[in-house]
Amino acid sequence: MDNNNAYFAHDTHSYMYCADGTFSDYIFALIRDIISEDLKQFENVFELGAGMGRFSFALVSNFPHIWLIEPSPAYAETITKLFVNEHDPKIGGKVTIINSTMEEFLKSHEIPSKSIVFCFHLLHHLTREQRKELFICISKINAPAVFVEPNPLNPLIILQLLIYRDMRMRDEFQYITLTRKKLSRELNACGLSVVSHDRLCFLPPPLARLALKMPALGKSIRFFDKLRHILPVLGSYQLFYCKRSNKF
Repeated sequence: MDNNNAYFAHDTHSYMYCADGTFSDYIFALIRDIISEDLKQFENVFELGAGMGRFSFALVSNFPHIWLIEPSPAYAETITKLFVNEHDPKIGGKVTIINSTMEEFLKSHEIPSKSIVFCFHLLHHLTREQRKELFICISKINAPAVFVEPNPLNPLIILQLLIYRDMRMRDEFQYITLTRKKLSRELNACGLSVVSHDRLCFLPPPLARLALKMPALGKSIRFFDKLRHILPVLGSYQLFYCKRSNKF
């Protein structure tokens, strides 16, 4: 097993695991608030770098056909178990799980019309050249894309490196450099225009997940997210909604 596979092994990053879609549904609701376009028009969803499926639940709940692309064999196995019923073709499964890199998948598969791409917490794990290759592939297939990354302005995220032993600075530090301006320039250079940008999830994700489990707090948690416009530095994530540029 190489170093990358060892990093994304069965017994690492347990903090990323979600057994249900409570948190995913909350994040997806915030995404719909930011993107004015009706997401229901898309029939096919491709989540690149699906990880342990933390954000996949809402995609499975809201779209007819979902492809979860994950290069780590251990993580692909985890999401297969999470969506075993939806994945089983014998009962009309709507979820296809593919253990592959995103570059290999995009180059070897024809993407149907009415498709949209989602990438959660993926870009800061890639080199600039890998991001460039990904953006060019997405531009060529002419599908809109949603990128959700850690907010580089939020100082609380750095604390995670101290709290979670499975997080390594050399694998995470790039999120600090992926500011709105920098990432927008990279996207534009590869033929993608940023249609919408915003920050979301005002409460730190671990606190948000706990609050969503409590009926009294769960109903009011979205109120806190309105504060991200007043204190954008405390938004946990930043969102980029992109489409192919007219000049390409």
